[in-house]
Amino acid sequence: MEPYHSQTLKNALRLPALSWRLTFFGGHSQQVKAGWHIGTERHLAFELIQILAGSERVHLAQDAFVLTTGDILIIPPNLDHDITCLQDMSYFNFHFGLDDQELSTRLIERGLIYYPRSTQQNKELVPSLTELWRLIRPDMQYDFDTKLKVQKFFTDFLITLNRQTTIREQATSLTKLKYAGMIASGLQQQLKKQIFDFNHHGIDPRLTAALTVKKVISEAQISLSYGSEVFKDVYGVSPRAYLSELKLVEAKHLLLIPDYSILAISTALGYNEQSHFARQFKRWTGMTPNQYRNRNR
Repeated sequence: MEPYHSQTLKNALRLPALSWRLTFFGGHSQQVKAGWHIGTERHLAFELIQILAGSERVHLAQDAFVLTTGDILIIPPNLDHDITCLQDMSYFNFHFGLDDQELSTRLIERGLIYYPRSTQQNKELVPSLTELWRLIRPDMQYDFDTKLKVQKFFTDFLITLNRQTTIREQATSLTKLKYAGMIASGLQQQLKKQIFDFNHHGIDPRLTAALTVKKVISEAQISLSYGSEVFKDVYGVSPRAYLSELKLVEAKHLLLIPDYSILAISTALGYNEQSHFARQFKRWTGMTPNQYRNRNR
């Protein structure tokens, strides 16, 4: 525990300060017929699938899982996957992300998390997931009270997941996913640190060149060529392209802050010129940064 540095509070017991984002989106439940199919897709967030009844096959990274009633699967970010319903099915699904480095890094490095219905880990997650999907009904109100309940049950889910992944246990993961996950996690966390250091300490990333794909891969203690190959095999894009996707997500978030200048955003993301950032952003979205900001006011 960190003590206060103030003499007035030198004997006080303190709680940790919180300054992070928890994101929960795409939460839904649905009944589908055998043959229902979702083509190959990937997301920048974690995805949870819980089978309430029936079965489906999930193809990912040259492997496949058949999920049956009660099974839970957590897919890490940027992993290509497609889904086919094998038997009339109802399911619960949502996407989530979090800024906390400790848990997000651990989850990414763990790779795919598969908990069949009979496992203890599955049984521990079911109560919070049940509370979440029970909120879904035709007359559901998207009011503050409902959002608070979603926040509470989602937090309960994260508390359980954090405890489970802290304990060393056997989880189903793919051969190359560990290294690819380490690289993805490193790029995510280094970019967040770069933005934080610029915002709070005035450290210009253009002068330090702290974030490079080469550096992140070397920290995984593998060669640049092997790391790049493994990453593309698992995620379908190069580490450099993945970093560009991360920058787009952060750029969109920063553009929603009214007093944050385009120049500051460009610098925080590590672009040498604002014009380069503007061109890249338009290539990503079809809009200039100013157009995106004005449209989302």
